[in-house]
Amino acid sequence: MKVAQVGSSSVIAVQGPDASLLYYWQPIGSQQWNQEIVIQAGDGFIRSAPSVAQVGDSSVIAAQGPNNSLFFYWQPIGSQQWNWEAVAAPGLAFSAPSVAQVGNSTVIAVAGPDGSVLFYWQPIGSLQWNQQTVMQPGEGTTVSAPSVAQVGNSTVIAVQLPDAPPGEPGSNRYSGPNMLLFFWQPIGSLQWNQEFVDGYDSAFSAASVAQVGDSTVIAVQGPKNSLRVYSQPIGSQQWNRETVAGTGSAFSAPSVAQVGNSTVIAVQSPDGQLQFYWRPIGSQQWNQEVVDAPGLAFSAPSVAQVGNSTVIAVEGPDGSVLFYWQPIGSVQWNREGVAPAETDTE
Repeated sequence: MKVAQVGSSSVIAVQGPDASLLYYWQPIGSQQWNQEIVIQAGDGFIRSAPSVAQVGDSSVIAAQGPNNSLFFYWQPIGSQQWNWEAVAAPGLAFSAPSVAQVGNSTVIAVAGPDGSVLFYWQPIGSLQWNQQTVMQPGEGTTVSAPSVAQVGNSTVIAVQLPDAPPGEPGSNRYSGPNMLLFFWQPIGSLQWNQEFVDGYDSAFSAASVAQVGDSTVIAVQGPKNSLRVYSQPIGSQQWNRETVAGTGSAFSAPSVAQVGNSTVIAVQSPDGQLQFYWRPIGSQQWNQEVVDAPGLAFSAPSVAQVGNSTVIAVEGPDGSVLFYWQPIGSVQWNREGVAPAETDTE
């Protein structure tokens, strides 16, 4: 499940029942959620949680399809017509994808076969998808769902290796599982650069990457269900690690974004509770808020800025979809039911 701002609306894309794809939107300031069926139930197309973003003047969605294929859906803002494209043939997509706008292109990152990471890009207005291999097959035995974003003038990808082959002594190859890797490529370049963010047993979930201020920021579940954040000033090669919340705090992959002048993180905590952490840019102090009562969060959340508010989307009880919003500067969270129970979302 992913939440984003597209035009003047909050939008949420979810995997629905029977491999369907559902899209919800709400104009900023409205209390009315509208549903669109992108892919009908029973068509068997959607095999992962989808990713949604605004690219140019369109709402776009990327999702894993049948037999490990990759599909792309787009709709001009204001239209009710969804268009679809096959991005990658069967056997090339082995995770939920991540979609974003970078420069004047749509970009998608996804885990490929044999522990590879694949990157697809398409100039806005084109129908031609281009593929690059970011991490070669066999480099890792498996990789998590990657996270892609624009940071400065580069495309960046963060990925966790839950299982990696041991490296040779004295080498800077992978030394074991649960490592965090970072890839970056200047816009217009074809060369991917790799950095080790942190080593063995440091990352225990898929990562979330975003630009916050003048830095790249990555959030990830750390050892013993802790919550970690890594930051690197643009142009630097130095990663800085911080523990946002200690042991027993994070029970899902976190989501990180910039909202106003703050770094914000949403994560599921014990007992199905939704937690929110924020810190003004330049501060060293993390602040914690409990978004809602226990027993209401059943998935990794997604956080974003929409208008002048922080918004969070999460799967609720019995497959419902819940939406939370808080005006910037407020400490009051407001909850809305986007989709009823038994939607069977992801």
